[in-house]
Amino acid sequence: MRDPGRNLLVFLLLLSLYPLALTARPFFLILSQDDLKDVSAASPDELLDSADWDEFGDSESRSEEELDPGSWRPIFESDEPLTVGSDPEELYYSGVSKMMAAASSGEGRLMEEAVSEFEASAAAGYAHAQSALGFLYGTGQMRDRSKGKAFLCHHFAAVGGNMQSKMALAYTYMRQDIIKRRKCFIHS
Repeated sequence: MRDPGRNLLVFLLLLSLYPLALTARPFFLILSQDDLKDVSAASPDELLDSADWDEFGDSESRSEEELDPGSWRPIFESDEPLTVGSDPEELYYSGVSKMMAAASSGEGRLMEEAVSEFEASAAAGYAHAQSALGFLYGTGQMRDRSKGKAFLCHHFAAVGGNMQSKMALAYTYMRQDIIKRRKCFIHS
């Protein structure tokens, strides 16, 4: 004998999946004989002279330090202990290591010390500390959430060359543009 509850469950499952089948569109891939031709038959010079590569130009290889100067790699990969001094970079790395220790041990005191070191380093103009402080203000971690302070910290960090802050500002500007367009659409 069949269970009526099971039949109802199967019916509801099929009913819930039905809208997905309605929204799925068929997908067709049309290939010509040129697309199917063996690419390995072309000489390497022809592949390099292709117009597809022209828009990218010659890319030069950069070191990790050039791509992300505020990287946390020195903390995790260094065999020698970090020295703590009054240099803004040293304060920043000390703050990062204290923040990681606070995250692993759960001590709030270490996190407070880390944030105060970020603030001291940011006040001295170190862009990566300004970016970290902007993140903390933006998310409301260890400081009251303040979009204005987060924006200001990210702005100064971006001017100092921090890529994460440049991306945070780009996202902020994009969101403002979307909101502005939405308001124009609603009011028209």
